[in-house]
Amino acid sequence: MSLTATQRAALTHATRPPGPPAFWYALGTAVRAIGSAMDKLGLGIMDSCGTNERLPIPTTGVKLNGKAPAYADAAFVAPSANLVGAVNLGSGTSVWYSSMVTGGKAACDIGDMSNVGDRSVVVDSIVGKNVCIGAGAIVKSATIGDNSSVGMGCIMNGGSMGSQSILVAGSVLPAGTTIPSGEVWGGNPAAKVGKVDDDDINGILAVADMTHELAKLHADEAWKDLALIEQEKGDYKRQSFRTPDFISFLRRDPGWVPLPTLGGQLSKMEIHSQTYLIK
Repeated sequence: MSLTATQRAALTHATRPPGPPAFWYALGTAVRAIGSAMDKLGLGIMDSCGTNERLPIPTTGVKLNGKAPAYADAAFVAPSANLVGAVNLGSGTSVWYSSMVTGGKAACDIGDMSNVGDRSVVVDSIVGKNVCIGAGAIVKSATIGDNSSVGMGCIMNGGSMGSQSILVAGSVLPAGTTIPSGEVWGGNPAAKVGKVDDDDINGILAVADMTHELAKLHADEAWKDLALIEQEKGDYKRQSFRTPDFISFLRRDPGWVPLPTLGGQLSKMEIHSQTYLIK
């Protein structure tokens, strides 16, 4: 439950160990020092077999050839994603888990409100606005126009897509091939299979907006401070046993505000009403 600062201070005071705080501080300091000394002793005994556990160095943004990625205006960049070199992310963009965006031989620009799905790779490419790049897609040295969609698992190597065009999931676009605006291509090698209609365009824009909202939610959670994570863990644990029956036995209900849930967040964002599936 969300607690006010006063409520949290009162809770901390009520759960403190008995006795003077100075005693417990001194005891805790001594125990930590003993534990640290024992850890060093054990590591020395193990010699080369020992493992010194450390937090990994973040590699979300990596400088390459003197150029660093610029993503201050992005809605979300996953902690496990990698932005390498001359990468520019527009406003509201999102780069999802285990994906990689690289600007090496040429700058890699991702337009406003576009998204790069899980495990996708985008290299030296120009991506327009409101573009959805599906999970596991590979886009290299390509150009993609605004309001377009690259399906899951697609491969583009040197091709291009006009605005409001679609490359169907699992397709392979040969190098040097251009998909004209307003067309749907699919297959291996990809060829024209249809035309984009208004439902497709509205659907792509809706998915871009929905992904942007989800990105903000993930950004709040994925980059949360470790101390806050532990604090909320305790809050959720307390909330689990604060049932209506439990509250009825209390002399007075503190009136704590229930913590948000994923289901509640998705319902508020009307995710479940989204019926369009990108081809």
